[in-house]
Amino acid sequence: MGLIITICLYCVFFIFQALYIFVPLFTVKGNRFKEKLDKEKGMSVLIPAYNEENIIKNCIQAILHVDYKNYEAFIINDGSTDKTMELLQSLLVLETVEKEKAGKLKHKKIKGIYQSTVYPNIYVIDKENGGKADSLNAGIEYAKFDNIITLDADSSLDVNSLQAINSAFRDEKVIAAGGMVHIGQTFHGDYTNPKPVFKVSNLLKFQFIQYLANFYLYKITQTKFNALAIISGAFGVFKKDALFEVGGYRITVGEDMDITMRIQRLIKTKYKDRKILFIPEAVCFTEGPETLRDLFKQRIRWQKAFIDCIIIYGKSLFTKFGLSMSLFLLVDSLLLGTLTAFPTLIIPFIILFSGNGAHLALMLFCFSFSLGVFQSIVALIITNRYGYKFKGFDRVRLSLFVPFEIVTYRFLGVLFNTFGTVGYFINKNSWNKVERVGTNNQTYSSDLSSDGKVVPINRNKKKVG
Repeated sequence: MGLIITICLYCVFFIFQALYIFVPLFTVKGNRFKEKLDKEKGMSVLIPAYNEENIIKNCIQAILHVDYKNYEAFIINDGSTDKTMELLQSLLVLETVEKEKAGKLKHKKIKGIYQSTVYPNIYVIDKENGGKADSLNAGIEYAKFDNIITLDADSSLDVNSLQAINSAFRDEKVIAAGGMVHIGQTFHGDYTNPKPVFKVSNLLKFQFIQYLANFYLYKITQTKFNALAIISGAFGVFKKDALFEVGGYRITVGEDMDITMRIQRLIKTKYKDRKILFIPEAVCFTEGPETLRDLFKQRIRWQKAFIDCIIIYGKSLFTKFGLSMSLFLLVDSLLLGTLTAFPTLIIPFIILFSGNGAHLALMLFCFSFSLGVFQSIVALIITNRYGYKFKGFDRVRLSLFVPFEIVTYRFLGVLFNTFGTVGYFINKNSWNKVERVGTNNQTYSSDLSSDGKVVPINRNKKKVG
């Protein structure tokens, strides 16, 4: 009986993995949202910041270099105890202003609202500490435009990102969307034309390949089935009315998945003609954890967020979220991804140790290994279709690392899922902040000086933080 159950689980696992491979491979033809429109929709960019003095400058530089005019940016200082506020004052030259408030969402007390005197479209909200969700709610309250972009402080927008969003949101049925997130340390050069470079640590290589699969394969496939369960907190877009209607962000360990789930429920129960998109052409670069300790803290938090949403919304999945989304969450993410702890690699060993045949175990392991390699290859093919091409020697590094990563780093998923699930029931609200060092391998045509002025920089030099 155990052998039959194991083989059945493996078959279900194979079906989902095949979808993640073949749907993107045969549906992604290239850039859909690269057209630069004459009419720019207004966009409000919200950037929660808590103790981000090492990285906030990179984020601001990227915003100043986007190829877009009709936007405003709010940096929400969430009671930082370091020198984040002092740095913002130095870089932006702030002055106190009055801003109209919507009065629909609750948040912690606002200490002051400031506007940059050198970049008038950049504002700073200084508030008492309340967490990321609370900061986003404060930003939504003061945002002027209908399109709300949420961005992590360690994320830097690609110069064409807002143009891609503008193009995608021509469709009035779109009420939310996620952008593509790349590991910033694996891209070098000018932000106007970033180039992937694979000469980094193995831990960053692992994250780079994982992000390619998670976004280019998983999110594209889930979007095709109207089953996207998480718009990454690093880079998302929402209609302000939709955020107001669902009550804004809930204070939780995983506010990004929670808000996506509530908007999906809104669509399925009230606005069935509306939709959520994934926009691969809208790109941001985030700083990936550079130590195993920080990576572990990040992924434990992600797993806690997933378990939290399953517990909260699990009972109403099929009635209020639709069949496709329910199946992807319960079968692929919960049953295969959590309860069986990464079945790609452990199922063959279960068969082997149960004494039911070494030949079958070896066959399934080889099949799983081949499936993993093929998935990584397809992820790189899709990456190439969106204009990111590797040089010759980096292709060699990739070809050598992918097989190694499958039989080594992917085992980390077992630890992440196990410890994250157990940790949720021990202390679900714990938040271990990942250390950010401000690593930034891209340069700009100009830089921010300490008095907020933009000055030219030498593009031949690698700029760090």
